[in-house]
Amino acid sequence: MSPEAIIDGLFAGSVYALVALALAIVFQPTRIMNFAQGEVLILGAAVAYQIVALEKMGWAVALVVTIVAAALMGVLMERMIVLPVRLSGSRYAWIIATLAAALIFQSLFNLGYFDVDALRPDPVVAGGFELAGVSVEWQELLAIVVALAVMAGYDLFLRRSVYGRAIRATAHSSDTSVLMGIPVQRIVVISFVIAAVITAIAGLLAAPVIFIAPATGLIFTIKGFTAAVIGGVGSPRGALIGGMIVGLLDTVVRSMVGGTVGNFAVFAALAVILIVFPSGLFGKPMEAH
Repeated sequence: MSPEAIIDGLFAGSVYALVALALAIVFQPTRIMNFAQGEVLILGAAVAYQIVALEKMGWAVALVVTIVAAALMGVLMERMIVLPVRLSGSRYAWIIATLAAALIFQSLFNLGYFDVDALRPDPVVAGGFELAGVSVEWQELLAIVVALAVMAGYDLFLRRSVYGRAIRATAHSSDTSVLMGIPVQRIVVISFVIAAVITAIAGLLAAPVIFIAPATGLIFTIKGFTAAVIGGVGSPRGALIGGMIVGLLDTVVRSMVGGTVGNFAVFAALAVILIVFPSGLFGKPMEAH
């Protein structure tokens, strides 16, 4: 096990942790697990590739466009997913709705970048440095720092802001929240927008380092979902720990054994953790239910 593999695992874990956090943000007020969340990561990578690699306009422009495009995609996803669920009255309509949204966006990305193998722009910060003989890329360090900052910022947002407290109340009981005058529909839209922006930023940071093809959104959704379940759905701290477990296991085992053994190790860890902690490492029984 090389130290470089551990650094790569922490980087990948940061990306999966951001996706897991986004899944938890949508799940809290809606009890919907958005299987189209990975497509927003592809959006961030596509915007970075288009603006930085093709248009040569710089990362500042890419960041602004990514945030705006992700916010719009979040609103669109809310309409594509929540509205059909409400109209159907089925408890499980969200599964079809989210998968349908994922396939629609996947098709759009495939049409837009049908001749592109990987959406890979130049890194935000090129080069790297050595720490105790270990080579670390600046881009990987940036992604890890951003993931930690986003986790801490969202946790602070939940605890200190008015909308954060409204999200927590809606997550506890949407019916009671309506009686208390909380605009539940607005909270749901805001949750989709925040989740989309976080995931798109993850894609923007990951694109220069790891392989992101236009059709790989569901792969990141699965890895993020696994991280969310391991950590405990609805817990920002759990999303971070779960993401790091998935990233480290996948990367380190691949570097030692190779092939698809990394995926086997991740899902084996998921099974063991759920046997010992049915709600995840930091989840609550109500959220598991």
